Amino acid sequence: MSSSLQIFGPGPSGLSAGEKKVVERLTAAAKLIVPLYEAQKNPKYAGANFYPPDATREELQKAAKKNPSILSPYTFVERNRAGKLVVVPYSKKFRKELTRVAKLLKEAAALSEDKAFKEYLVARAKDLLKDNFDKSNTLWLKTNASKIGCAIGPFDRFLDRHFHQKRAYTAWVGVLSKERMTEVSRMRTLILTSIPTFLPGAKKTTVSQIRVRAEDTMLLAGLDADYLFMSNNFPSSADISLIKKHGTMSTVFLPMAELRVEKWMQPIFQQVFDKKTQEGRTVSEMQDALVRISVIDEMRRSLVRYDDAATRLQEYFAYIDEVYGDILTIKSAGYLYLKNAITEKELEAMVLAEICQALYYLAAFDKRRRFENLLYGYAAFLDALLSGGGLEETEGGLRLNLQKALLCTDRLVRTFEYYLALGTREEIKGFFECLDTEGIFSKFHPHFQALPQIGG
Repeated sequence: MSSSLQIFGPGPSGLSAGEKKVVERLTAAAKLIVPLYEAQKNPKYAGANFYPPDATREELQKAAKKNPSILSPYTFVERNRAGKLVVVPYSKKFRKELTRVAKLLKEAAALSEDKAFKEYLVARAKDLLKDNFDKSNTLWLKTNASKIGCAIGPFDRFLDRHFHQKRAYTAWVGVLSKERMTEVSRMRTLILTSIPTFLPGAKKTTVSQIRVRAEDTMLLAGLDADYLFMSNNFPSSADISLIKKHGTMSTVFLPMAELRVEKWMQPIFQQVFDKKTQEGRTVSEMQDALVRISVIDEMRRSLVRYDDAATRLQEYFAYIDEVYGDILTIKSAGYLYLKNAITEKELEAMVLAEICQALYYLAAFDKRRRFENLLYGYAAFLDALLSGGGLEETEGGLRLNLQKALLCTDRLVRTFEYYLALGTREEIKGFFECLDTEGIFSKFHPHFQALPQIGG
């Protein structure tokens, strides 16, 4: 099976006959997204397949001054016979495939008895064919209480390492988990009462409403499947005006916690950490930690946003956006511990899980080059822990010093917060040029050699 498609078991029970038919149409539509995503990705080039492989960043920027659609989120850039750069909208390049997807979405809408979900599906079917998703995104935000969940379309920008502009196709289908939503709602209330601070002069984004769903995901396709993401937050961080007016909604993919822990987090944990750190740790604790991390991460990502961060930092925005959410999650977890919402052992499990995630991106980089944008931020996180004593090197492996890890993380949060709030592209470029990524990698490489499947 392609890495761009993840299917999780038979799916949750409790669906009516009509709901099962809706899910059948949605999963069929989601699977059609896979070839579209694979036509976009190409880890050999910084611009993936969005731009001609021989086109330099400078050439593209110059052309975009005359033709702004060169850097539109929803266009491919190609050369015509004369060698001139021209654009092809997604909806034109994939017209045949998107028409089939839209047809399935309309069929699912006709079968659905959920009014809000029905309206969203109809709108998304139309938007897929015109490369403007504002209407369907707005309606999607109103489906936060819907039993069935589905997102489908081009959203995240990770593949475009040139400009962090072009959006990659992704899709998922799942069912709301009432069991998990009880804890999610409790954590949401606590996080929303901890008001974040913003640096003076920063153009902060005020999000109107923050929603969170925990789903028993049945299928992931496209980018979310390929990157093995635990969650996603829509609308995209680039859609600031939409976020300000209508808010955000995060979806946590619950089965991904089991897959991540089993496939690579547990092997990393057992290989890299010493016996003392491993003592008393269970697989279920690590899975629970991942779910808590995802909920807090996505909420904090909505609470702490800056209007101009992506524009100011350009391609370097992707270097820290994800890892900033992760390390801010560790800081927030410390707050939850002080509020007696989680135990010290649960806090420690969350820190360990975040470290294992960072180690995964380092270990997988050779086989999955598209992780490059994520690699540098996580390398900075690991470097901060090693240099600050949060991770101690022993003969038996790494040992976590929880108190020092929290202090190290807090310092890095402040550094990245400055870049996101006020920093320039040149400043953050200088930060990463001074980071000894190869040296950091070399410290862990002996451990990675014992993990042959880590790149999968």
